[in-house]
Amino acid sequence: MQLKYKMMIIVAGVLALAVCKKNDNGTSQQAGQQAMPVAAIKVTAQDIPLSFEFPGRAQGSKEVQVRARVGGILLKRNYTEGARVNAGDVLFEIDPAQYKVALDKAKAQLAQSKAQLLSAQQDWDRIAKLFKQKVVSEKSKDDAQASLDSAKAAVQMAQAQVDEAQLNLDYTTVTAPVGGLTSLETQSEGSLISATGSDSLLTQITQIDPVYVIFSASENEITSLISMGEKGLIKADSGCTTNSCRKIKAKLKFSTGDTYKEIGDVNFINPTIDENTGTVKLRAVFPNPDGRIKPGQFVRLVMEGITRLNALVVPQEAIMQGSTGSFVYKINDKGLVEIANITTGLSTADKGWIIDSGLKDGDVVITSNLMKLRAGMPVAPQIAAEQATTAGVDE
Repeated sequence: MQLKYKMMIIVAGVLALAVCKKNDNGTSQQAGQQAMPVAAIKVTAQDIPLSFEFPGRAQGSKEVQVRARVGGILLKRNYTEGARVNAGDVLFEIDPAQYKVALDKAKAQLAQSKAQLLSAQQDWDRIAKLFKQKVVSEKSKDDAQASLDSAKAAVQMAQAQVDEAQLNLDYTTVTAPVGGLTSLETQSEGSLISATGSDSLLTQITQIDPVYVIFSASENEITSLISMGEKGLIKADSGCTTNSCRKIKAKLKFSTGDTYKEIGDVNFINPTIDENTGTVKLRAVFPNPDGRIKPGQFVRLVMEGITRLNALVVPQEAIMQGSTGSFVYKINDKGLVEIANITTGLSTADKGWIIDSGLKDGDVVITSNLMKLRAGMPVAPQIAAEQATTAGVDE
């Protein structure tokens, strides 16, 4: 009986060892199966040219209303409506007859005042000499001085009237204050026009070379750029040494998809934010010698000339959203999955995101099988070949 009992113990021990060995083998196999194959990339700091695209609308760099500065009969229009004119070209002629008469009258008054001044000067010279000889009284001297001063003032007044009359006569010839395209005339030849009110408007001139493109950027975009600039994360045109090349460059795209051949500059950023839209208005200026861009035309503006320094970019598909915000799965030195909470910045044209915080140069980020991953899981990464990101920011 005792022998039988011992045999049972030995058999039980052998079975237990077998089961343990089997379980150990199963655990090892299971551990090997849990090293999930995943695609991954190694993030590398690099300088990325930024590019922003916005809808915009063209307008003339100068839009001038041409108005009559004197009233009268409109005798002649000297330009073709809608044609390009140059600064100084004669556009309209107003009947000058009454202004010629006024000028002649003012000149006659000036001549009379000068004659009176000459007489007063002679009287003063004579009285002053006699006063030194104590022949005339001090009152006579003072009266002569006053007459001379009054005559001088009368000449100045008469000269001013001549200048005014000449100016009004000159205004009867209406010239173009700037070069550009003319609009339809608002007053026909033969019309009586005035120098005030709506009747004074004759036409409008729009200067289209250069041409402006007005566009708006969101408050977040502008704030982000300012913040990056303060942190030294961006700079204008790497290697640039002159003020002209440090400007933010701009390109235009038409509705047809064609790109305008001339390069422009962003030359104005509104210091205030539109309360209704939450956007900031900006302006770019473009050469337009051929008139290819028309005022009022809708275009797409591409803003360039800014480089994001030491940027870490990950593919869009690698970024997950959780209760605490955005995160990615990265692989630590032991080959295990870790969760990295990140702050995303600008997106790139090749569907990537610039990471402002949460990753460092050299981190390995998982890009596939994301829904199956958990922190602490072992993975077998297949790291994609590093590619330099040169695409701009996609807005």
